[in-house]
Amino acid sequence: MNDGETTSARFEALLGGARPPTGGVDLKEIAFEVAPVFPLLSELPAEERAGGDYESFEFRECFAVLTLLGRRLALLDLTPTAAVQIVLLALRAVEGSDAPPSGGFTRAVVAAAVEGFVLGREERVAQTAETRAAKPLKPLRIDEAAFALIASGVHEPAALSECVDALGRAMLNADVEIAIVDLTQLGEPNRERAAAVFAADEVTRMLGGACFFTGVDSRWRAAADDARIPIDTLQIAPDLAGAVAAAREMAERSTESANPKWRALLERLRR
Repeated sequence: MNDGETTSARFEALLGGARPPTGGVDLKEIAFEVAPVFPLLSELPAEERAGGDYESFEFRECFAVLTLLGRRLALLDLTPTAAVQIVLLALRAVEGSDAPPSGGFTRAVVAAAVEGFVLGREERVAQTAETRAAKPLKPLRIDEAAFALIASGVHEPAALSECVDALGRAMLNADVEIAIVDLTQLGEPNRERAAAVFAADEVTRMLGGACFFTGVDSRWRAAADDARIPIDTLQIAPDLAGAVAAAREMAERSTESANPKWRALLERLRR
């Protein structure tokens, strides 16, 4: 067993003995996240760790990885106390000492990990808020003729793309060909968000239907132009009520133009 394996085994033993509160995260997952730190810590001579130049490249590289480790522990939803305890256990495993690590290097190690933990916590909070905000963005069945996607707030383009995809799936499952996308309350238009929401037109065309957009003000027109979207080719209604009326009118025309014989056959097959 090489030194890296010895350090990893020693850390897993220390981790199992200390059993820091992990909120249900498996200890093996934590050991996997910590493993990349061991080679960097082991390559630093003990005398340099005790009083070396912490601004040198070797130390900065090590602290950068420790910052990434702190971020990963935050994304696992560990507490700050548990994260610091895990980092100190990793340091003990490298040093091969039963005594709690201390000194300037230990403080620098903890500071780097805490810095990463703060960044990870901010990232996790942002992700949680984004997920919570995107949950209400679901397609609504407004009548037999159409689904509507009424977006509100500020959302990342990826979240808006997922909502448009959900709109397409809902239309396909319900055999509905008309959609309405309301942008009135959707904030911070830009090129990426415009590309995401106006993709609803392409989705509905693929289903053989049409999409009406509302709330397309000068900001959204500018964003669409930036995204090279030919907005004049889209069907834009002045408001939500107008879009609903246009959708119903289109549905009625579609029904009237349908071949009665085919409709009778379809109804018969559905019985």
